[in-house]
Amino acid sequence: MEILNQFLKLFVLDIRNVMGLLFWGNFALATLVFTFRFTLSSKDTKTHLLVFGFSKIFQSFAWLAFFLRTDTVTFNPVNIIIPNTLVFGSYYLESIAMLMMVNSSKKAYRIQAVLFAVMLSAFYLAVWCEAAANIRVALASFVIFIMLIIPAFRFLTETRSSMFKKILGFNYFILLIAVIFRIIYPFFKTSTSLYSVDPAQQIIFLIIFLMMIISGVGYLLLLQEEKELQVKKLLEDKNRFFSIIAHDLKGPFNGIIGLSELLLEDETHTNYKETNEYIKLIHQSSKSVSSLLDNLLTWAQSQTGSLGFNPQRIEISPVIDKAIHLLANVAKNKNITIHSEITAREYVFADKNMLETIFRNLISNAIKFTETNGEVVLSMTKENNGLVFSVRDNGIGIAPDKMAALFAVDHLHTTAGTNDETGTGLGLMLCKDFIEKHGGVIWVESEPGKGSDFRFSIPDSI
Repeated sequence: MEILNQFLKLFVLDIRNVMGLLFWGNFALATLVFTFRFTLSSKDTKTHLLVFGFSKIFQSFAWLAFFLRTDTVTFNPVNIIIPNTLVFGSYYLESIAMLMMVNSSKKAYRIQAVLFAVMLSAFYLAVWCEAAANIRVALASFVIFIMLIIPAFRFLTETRSSMFKKILGFNYFILLIAVIFRIIYPFFKTSTSLYSVDPAQQIIFLIIFLMMIISGVGYLLLLQEEKELQVKKLLEDKNRFFSIIAHDLKGPFNGIIGLSELLLEDETHTNYKETNEYIKLIHQSSKSVSSLLDNLLTWAQSQTGSLGFNPQRIEISPVIDKAIHLLANVAKNKNITIHSEITAREYVFADKNMLETIFRNLISNAIKFTETNGEVVLSMTKENNGLVFSVRDNGIGIAPDKMAALFAVDHLHTTAGTNDETGTGLGLMLCKDFIEKHGGVIWVESEPGKGSDFRFSIPDSI
């Protein structure tokens, strides 16, 4: 029994000392986060760390404000609103940082912002109505619960979540259980306030302190794990692409070398028709190589982060006209008509260079897999959340079992066109990457023998 009493003394801390621990703990974490951001982080994680770091700064100042509050009896709205707003703001930023880790949609961020605004307004209303201390404590705890419940649930249920991410999500659920207890407890002990000398509340604050340290360090470790996985994936993709590109460059270059050797051997060049055919084939092979290298260079820039992303309001027709003009000779060789149904003075908020690359690759693919005398049609429809573009052909179509693998990096393979044109699938992967940078999606509708319709969406804003 004596041992138990001695053990319980570990939890006997003045509530202000616990607040001091929370201040120093959050301050130390903020320092660690910003140190990590300026020294070890990658370009992709800098925003995550900035948001998470500011959440810890807000929280450290919030606990400092609680700690410095001397008059806990007199009702003073300013002394209540300022520290609580900092606490709520810190947990809102932390929830945003958590959502960033699970690649959430803009809708999830908007929902989180609305919840924050509603709950903050509810707390301000309670203060304005001079609600009792236990009501304010319960409501403040409920605000924190609402801020963390969705991100914590996403951490645990994400399909491709790592075990480490699930452990971190489980840690947040322990924190939420402590918060739930703190929501309910004040209603059974009406004298409970933030500063009350209450062993149960002291234990709750110590649990919050412990979970805060684990979640802070865990978040940094998780970012490092994500970075290592990304590097590993890049290395795997690099090796795969080297194999694909080496194979696909070999064919056109062998053709160029072989045909040029034939021309060199025929010193008299008496057969002008045959010579002209050789030159056309060399030209076609050179264009194939050039297109492949263009896509490879663009992909490399995209993967290394050196490719800028500068969305702006641009007119769509000139972008499409440029792509059609670049591919006019290729289409002419197969007597394929390219028709755009998109009228002038239609605008989209997008990166011009990326949009040109998307249309160029999709139109090129449509020409490649369309028989002679075929047709390629470009169109656009307006939807509630943005624009949906379509590049439709009446070509050979795609088998259902191949459609799922069209945009997958690990399923890239050479596919010959209707005139034996070569291709790697790299263009489609670039389209997918660029469209996703805009917050859109790409998909295909096709049936063998009846053509294909590649569609992609661009939201109103990015």
